[in-house]
Amino acid sequence: MKGWYTVKFARFLSIERLLWLTILCVGVFMLVRYKTVPALDQDSIVVTDSLNVQHTLAELTKGATIVHFYASWCGPCLRELPEISAFMKTPLGQKINFVFITEDREDQVKTFHERYGFNIYRVKKLKEANIYSIPVTYLLNENHEIVKSELGSWNWNEENFNTEISIIIK
Repeated sequence: MKGWYTVKFARFLSIERLLWLTILCVGVFMLVRYKTVPALDQDSIVVTDSLNVQHTLAELTKGATIVHFYASWCGPCLRELPEISAFMKTPLGQKINFVFITEDREDQVKTFHERYGFNIYRVKKLKEANIYSIPVTYLLNENHEIVKSELGSWNWNEENFNTEISIIIK
């Protein structure tokens, strides 16, 4: 009986199966880490403003807020920024607080501020904020609760999006 168990167990743990199991585990890990919207711990994320003053994200999210993580080297981020800028100029966009966070250098942040007028905050590394894929955007209500979050670009002109924002702005 002992020999049968050993042979069956050895077949089960063949090199090919172990390799496929490893690939599967790595794939699941990558999917969960890089393709899901991470939790947003507003008290532990420390950002620096243009005057090199540090703030927690919770200090910056007063009222209904959109928190947007991006980078200057990210193609989808660059395509989305003009849409965000246009949305911010609408009556609905003027009623919501925007917080832009990046790990870009100070000169890059200055260039984006001059081009779009965004108040941009910096972190040393986005990974410190638990952000592994960008762009990622969070819509927070007045109680700092996440109402909507999205990994990838948003459609800033979408009617459903405007309705969601209208509901949380009182």
